[in-house]
Amino acid sequence: MSTTIYIDDSAIRVLVARGRKVRSWATMPLEPGLVKDGLILDEDAIARKVRELQRAEHTGDRKVIAAISGINCLYRSLTLPELPKDLLPEAVRREASRVLGVPLEQLYLSWQALPSLKGETLVYLAALPRNSADALISALRKAGLNPYLIDLKPLALARTITESRAIIIDLQPGSFDVVVMAEGIPHVARSLSLPQEASPEEKIPTITGELDRAITFYNSGHRDKPIDNAVPLLVSGELAEQEDVWSLLAGRARRPIQTLLPPMESPEGFPSNQYTTNLGLALKELAPEKGAAYSLVNLNALPEVYIPKPRPVSEVLFIPTIIAGIALVALGLFLTIPKFAHTTALRHELAVTNQRATSQITQTTDISNAIAPLQEQVSSIEATTDAFTTTFSNFAAGRDEVNGDLSQINNCLPAAVDLGSVAHNGDTLAIKGLADGEDDIFRYAKDLRDTNRFALVVITDMEQEDYLMRFTLTLTKQG
Repeated sequence: MSTTIYIDDSAIRVLVARGRKVRSWATMPLEPGLVKDGLILDEDAIARKVRELQRAEHTGDRKVIAAISGINCLYRSLTLPELPKDLLPEAVRREASRVLGVPLEQLYLSWQALPSLKGETLVYLAALPRNSADALISALRKAGLNPYLIDLKPLALARTITESRAIIIDLQPGSFDVVVMAEGIPHVARSLSLPQEASPEEKIPTITGELDRAITFYNSGHRDKPIDNAVPLLVSGELAEQEDVWSLLAGRARRPIQTLLPPMESPEGFPSNQYTTNLGLALKELAPEKGAAYSLVNLNALPEVYIPKPRPVSEVLFIPTIIAGIALVALGLFLTIPKFAHTTALRHELAVTNQRATSQITQTTDISNAIAPLQEQVSSIEATTDAFTTTFSNFAAGRDEVNGDLSQINNCLPAAVDLGSVAHNGDTLAIKGLADGEDDIFRYAKDLRDTNRFALVVITDMEQEDYLMRFTLTLTKQG
């Protein structure tokens, strides 16, 4: 039995499955302001609502598989030399620092080694904002839940299809996701927020623009095997229920479009389009069915700091050893006492016992003397911990400032512009990317100036590359 939970800007969705069969599901709508762009803003309120939903619907147990919104998450495929397993984590971290363009102090990294050619190591890397992950885990724990597995929404969506090459589009009231699947790997994953009050028809232009950018980005790096018009669009969420707008979504490409149907059995009346993410989470611990082309990426995005450390063997065996010792002593006394009928013998046994007790007291004193230095070490460690806590608090203000800058950069991003990297150096930011044309770059620079967050926005580099424009913007923060 697996219990899954996904929280976005509009609702909390819980689904319980046994194997590949859906057992129960429940949804609780959320008021505006509790969650924004996938980030939980009020942990206590969300925790209360999760508890209410659990009590009302009797859904699942304390252990849950949870998903984080893909908004502001980053994905990369890294090709590294063939390395020993013990050296791979540090190599991945160094390469992530080079290619992501965002300080690693703001991110949690998760990665998985994939099948690769001899002499190299192929790694799928996912990076999620620390504030989003911390807020989700904190809210779930306040609700009495234990999120032992965590996934990113686009990766959960990728797990629900059985085609090796497809494009997934999931539209929810306040956001949408586009995932380009090729050979079982989600090569491109994009997640953006949308106004909840807009209709699906009003959201289509934004979705199609992002879809075109995702396909162009993939094809620019895979010219030998591009995503052609025969690759199907698999839709879920609101789009699955709006077949009249499918033709607008397909555009001139006229791609085949169909509803995304995860390989799960469900009762009649189950609204699968609303729970696609949960279904992907429920498949996380199941082996792929024979012959199906499931996603090769199945990593646990639970940050390492939240993974319980295994207890030492000595600690695990300490209490059982004491109990066994007591049992042996009791058994010895039971077998010995009947053999001593005389008072003199009993007194002798008592003297021996007193001698043993004295020896035990001496040993206890020795242990107490050994504990004293350990207590001094604990005090030293606590002082170091306090210092780290103070330092972390100082970092928090800077992190919020950087998150605000990145949010503005993302919110102003036109549909025809694709970011490559963002370098943040305190008062100066450097944005690199690709655009369909010069007008898109000029419009992006103007929108950034209009935010009044930056004192200066300058196009420092712009050159033609194939049929796209490569550019660099330099932003100076307000004094």
